[in-house]
Amino acid sequence: MHEVLRATSGSRLFEVATAPFVVLDTGWYIRGVNAAYLRATGRSRDELMGAFMFDAFPDDPGDATATGVRDLSASLERVLSRGVPDDMGIQPYNIPVPRASGAFRRKVWSPVNSPLADADGRVVGALHHVEDVTAVHEVLRDACDGATGAEVRQPAALVRRAMLAVARYERAVRAVAAGQATPGDLARAGSVPYTGIVLRDALWHAVVHAARRAPSGNCAAALCAAAVRELPGTDAAVLTLHGGGRVPNQLAVSSPWARRVEEMQYVTGEGPSVSAFATGECVLVRDLARSDAAWPLFAEAAGGLGVGAVFAYPLRTATATLGTLTLYQERRGASGVVPPAEAETFAQIATSVLLTDMDGEIMEQVRATADQDDLDVAVGIVAATRGIGTGAALQWLRAQARAQRVPVVDLARSLLARPPQDPGGRL
Repeated sequence: MHEVLRATSGSRLFEVATAPFVVLDTGWYIRGVNAAYLRATGRSRDELMGAFMFDAFPDDPGDATATGVRDLSASLERVLSRGVPDDMGIQPYNIPVPRASGAFRRKVWSPVNSPLADADGRVVGALHHVEDVTAVHEVLRDACDGATGAEVRQPAALVRRAMLAVARYERAVRAVAAGQATPGDLARAGSVPYTGIVLRDALWHAVVHAARRAPSGNCAAALCAAAVRELPGTDAAVLTLHGGGRVPNQLAVSSPWARRVEEMQYVTGEGPSVSAFATGECVLVRDLARSDAAWPLFAEAAGGLGVGAVFAYPLRTATATLGTLTLYQERRGASGVVPPAEAETFAQIATSVLLTDMDGEIMEQVRATADQDDLDVAVGIVAATRGIGTGAALQWLRAQARAQRVPVVDLARSLLARPPQDPGGRL
């Protein structure tokens, strides 16, 4: 065994790490496993040391769709040939059940493979790091629509971060319960601010489990309830999706009072939620009475309903802002109001959970809002180019759609995709 592999697998840090690690040579034989990996797979050190990786962990013969061996071997080949880490995303890979011949256990992992190189930069092996995200995957898959399919989609980066955070937190809790660590260990790691990490991971854990317990179709309501419960000082919460139209889609509110206050922003056309969505930045109003210059109409209306502070957070992905999470505090007459410390993280969690339901009710609402926006624009174009009213333009579009046997929204989008035409031309 190469000295680099021996030094890596023999280090104290490798053995005590709570994350599962395997050291592989260039032939993909196992040259080192740590205790966390043995716990994650239910195998013994004697079973794995010196074994060929894919003999120890073959594809499940009962799963005709299994791609674990193919995908992992391809990733390891990339590491060997390129000398750079390879992140495999989310990977289904069932593993054998110990002492149960032919039996496999369903597993979903998040693997990252990294090169191990000698002093000359030559790759002499790979460090295989996996996180068991099976439980988290099941929670997020079922959170909103009770889906039971076995498919595993590659999630957005934000969703995957949520999955990994919850997996790490649950792993740490199991270690404490098993006496392999103490609660203090979670907050001590040299200069790394582990206390903050653990608090954030605990928040991921609490919110995702709240979504899991929600009845089908009510995960947004569960998120609003969790915001009031988990974020100190929050009296009400509203989740709103924006499709670019005049009327946003209120996904959920924690109370009728919250609904009335939030609607005031869209009646007046101004307010923290409107600004947070427009700018993609958090809008934190500690004293609404002192913010009347920015939003005079909303401030007067909301103040009349007893609102003291408003904190609006955009629901952001890497490329777009989907909507807002807005937290309200009732007027208490006390100064020094501050936003909840973990509210921005909570907004990230809310985005993650909502995005997992890509085929469910929430995305249907998003698509419906987008459809209406495209249809409204197309109606305006038809009205302008044909010199007719918007009602007549909508009827014209519907008649054309029936004649062409296509949905009216598809016809609208094809119209929007065309280059501008002379107003007298035929649409």
